[in-house]
Amino acid sequence: MGSELLKGFRMLDLADEKGALCGKIFADMGADVIKVEPPAGCSTRRIPPFLEDIPGPDRGLYALAYHAGKRSVTLNLASADGRAVMAELVKRADFIVESFPLGYLDSIGLGYERLNELNPRIIHASITPFGDKGPAKDYKAPDIVTWASGGMMFLMGEEGKPPLQMSQPQAGLHAGAEAAVASMIAHYPREIEGIGQHIVVDMQACVVWTLMNEQAMPLLHGDYLRRSGVFTGAIGGRRKTVFRCKDGFVSGLLAGGAYLPSTNALIAWMKEEGAAPDWLTKEGGLKSLTPAGFMSARAEDLKELDMAEEALERFLMGKTKREIWQNILKRRILAAPVATAADIAADTQLKEREYFVEVEHRGLGRKITMPGAFAKLSKTPVGPAGAAPQIGEHNREVYCGLLAMKPEQLAELRAAGAV
Repeated sequence: MGSELLKGFRMLDLADEKGALCGKIFADMGADVIKVEPPAGCSTRRIPPFLEDIPGPDRGLYALAYHAGKRSVTLNLASADGRAVMAELVKRADFIVESFPLGYLDSIGLGYERLNELNPRIIHASITPFGDKGPAKDYKAPDIVTWASGGMMFLMGEEGKPPLQMSQPQAGLHAGAEAAVASMIAHYPREIEGIGQHIVVDMQACVVWTLMNEQAMPLLHGDYLRRSGVFTGAIGGRRKTVFRCKDGFVSGLLAGGAYLPSTNALIAWMKEEGAAPDWLTKEGGLKSLTPAGFMSARAEDLKELDMAEEALERFLMGKTKREIWQNILKRRILAAPVATAADIAADTQLKEREYFVEVEHRGLGRKITMPGAFAKLSKTPVGPAGAAPQIGEHNREVYCGLLAMKPEQLAELRAAGAV
């Protein structure tokens, strides 16, 4: 059952992977989100991986995830008839999200000024790689370009090696989320004063927001952070923060200062099981681990810390993530297992919160397990109202229902290549 949070509001989703999440958020909140896609389907349907590794427009996991709860209609905006149908849809919509190249909609007579004439209350979110002003406004950019130009890519990877992109493209997801937030902000004055607005989302700027404290480093410290991979460069040089274990990895840190109680608890655990070297368990065994940390530790002290990290990893290699997690909780150690996708799917905390939900996918003839609500609301719950639609699955429902077309009109439009 869908949410009633935005029940009665309608969004036209014309975005590709640069904004698919925006429509998904609105669908989760109960809006009627109509995915308007070309007759051959949106490019998001061709993004791998595919369900059971079998390619197909209805089997892409990206599309199954980010189009859940939406309705799908096909529409050819390159045709005059298709543009006329789009104009009728706009008259009956509250929100639009799109990610066309800058100026494209203006060139076909469907830019914001025209849409505002058709529907003065429309809130139109345009997702662009670099905004609508400046020397880069007309640049084309796949996800990796805006991820890199936003600065986050520089920080990812190992020291001395090239920077890395995350395995799952991220810039478009950040842009889609910001488009949803901005649309809801614009929704408030619309409800008070009846005014629509045009929102321009800059993907590069969305990535810059993810840098948090990094962007202030040159201003405040005259320097910048560098790639450190599984290490942290903040304390005593390169300190390891990810250790191997029997069935994966654990994130933790041997350090002084605020980490000292945790480090002592970890060494005590190793000692209990006979895995701590003698020198490590003696008083002052790690000279660099003082209450103040080891920012100014001597080189020989840091060599001891390297040896301690090696001993810790040998110890963890004999234990599973589950064993380690149980001891982390019991001993109040500042660490955590590195969860895989399989771990997340079996996570007892998420299961208790009923995070994952099963939705029936009529086209596939099976149920699909999907992420559920991004937040728990006591009165107006949110979450996917249904599975992702097939290409044009709701053509008749929308065109003959919402637009009151006759079936023969729809057939004519289909024959003309407009839908």
